[in-house]
Amino acid sequence: MVNRNLILTLLVLVLLLALALGGLGASTAASVLLSGITLGALYFLVASGVSLIFGLMDVLNFAHGSLFMLGAYAGWTIYTNPRLILNTAPLALIVIAGAAFGGIFAARFAVPRWARWLAALIAIAILVLAVRGLPVDKLVAMGATMTGKVIPTSQAEEPIGAMLVRVGIAFVAGLAASFAMSPRGRAETPSSTRRALATAVVIAAAALAILLLRDAGEQAILGMENNARFVLALGFGAATGALIGALMEWGLIRPLYARPIYQILLTLGLVFVFDQVIRLIYGPAGAFMDIPSLFAGSGNNCPSPDLFAWFSQHCDSILVLGRPFPSYRLFIIAIGVVMLVAVALILQRSRLGMIIRAGVQDSEMVEALGINVRRVFTLVFALGAGLAGLGGVVAAPFLGVYPEMAMEFLLQAFIVVVIGGLGSIPGAAVGALLVGLARAYGDNIVLAGIQLPGMTSAISGSPAIARASTVLIMAIVLLIKPTGIFGKKE
Repeated sequence: MVNRNLILTLLVLVLLLALALGGLGASTAASVLLSGITLGALYFLVASGVSLIFGLMDVLNFAHGSLFMLGAYAGWTIYTNPRLILNTAPLALIVIAGAAFGGIFAARFAVPRWARWLAALIAIAILVLAVRGLPVDKLVAMGATMTGKVIPTSQAEEPIGAMLVRVGIAFVAGLAASFAMSPRGRAETPSSTRRALATAVVIAAAALAILLLRDAGEQAILGMENNARFVLALGFGAATGALIGALMEWGLIRPLYARPIYQILLTLGLVFVFDQVIRLIYGPAGAFMDIPSLFAGSGNNCPSPDLFAWFSQHCDSILVLGRPFPSYRLFIIAIGVVMLVAVALILQRSRLGMIIRAGVQDSEMVEALGINVRRVFTLVFALGAGLAGLGGVVAAPFLGVYPEMAMEFLLQAFIVVVIGGLGSIPGAAVGALLVGLARAYGDNIVLAGIQLPGMTSAISGSPAIARASTVLIMAIVLLIKPTGIFGKKE
């Protein structure tokens, strides 16, 4: 089976390369090839999470593209406008702290279904009260993120007293949410009570620390060197995706494991919710994140003649067969390769990977060994969502941030996992590579046209060709193997 998969992969790849690169010059072919691999790396960061979550948990998450978008906006915001994060993150953290603290008491009662719904409605009402009147429009109006005129931080922020009142109300909302999400009849042990209390205290302390040091934190972040701030954005975007993903699994998807249709409807609804939230805060227009100075050097020595020279020159491009290619795109490729290796090592060579695979095969046996399978599944969901969030930040200097990127990358991610086989990480990698190459070649046809034998001029193509090329590859693969290249029959 493995040999058949490899042969099929090679045949499709050779066919694609022969069609795409035939007739192109060496430098143009290399540029198209590297552009395709760049797109493939971004598609893999989204598709790997979709494949990981579906393969291990049988959850088809249609909101995964939104996690990619949220990670991009989170990283871009901490990079360009940290005051928005520093004034809103404490409210989110304190809700989580309240939920953790309230869970200690909620677990002691058998909460009936009607009471859970009532608690959920109360939690939502209190949360709306906590954020009502928060001057988000003023907090957004800063430099590159401004929506009108630039508003100084001193005028945009609420006084600390008003923010502390909001924090207190948000904590009560978290308490109500804990009763809405409490599993019926769960036994609470002293050790779990201590862990929950410690978690609540740590998160609440972090929220208050961020709030009290928000002005100093803003100056510290904006005063950071360009590359260090970009690394911070990468970590923050990945953490945002992971946190939102974990909350989605814990609060929304976990009660619906036995209802796959409800999961699909729920995650589809979240796509529209996240889209409207982003448009409400940032508006419909997009923006670009600056390329880190490590990949933006210029001068007489640029472009760098090769990769080794780049390490000392840090030029914005590197010569590949005599044609400059952006060095940041090579960084995107490197990130994709590193994440592929990291996920493979975690799943195949670590104790966590062994627990995950065992939990998928026989969750009851793993539970009998004293391992909390639900917690492991939440971690898996967070890992997949974190990969999407990381991919969003990596894409921001290359493609920018805009609300439509959620649906765009979700569509490409599903094409990738269908080609590679649902639930297969190697399949996601191969599918991302094929889709990326097809898209790059389609874009090249749109820009430069295609020269057919016997014709004096090239035929230009419509932008629809670039989008249709990925669907064509999917159709070819499915005609040969309906389960995808690495897919398995149930």
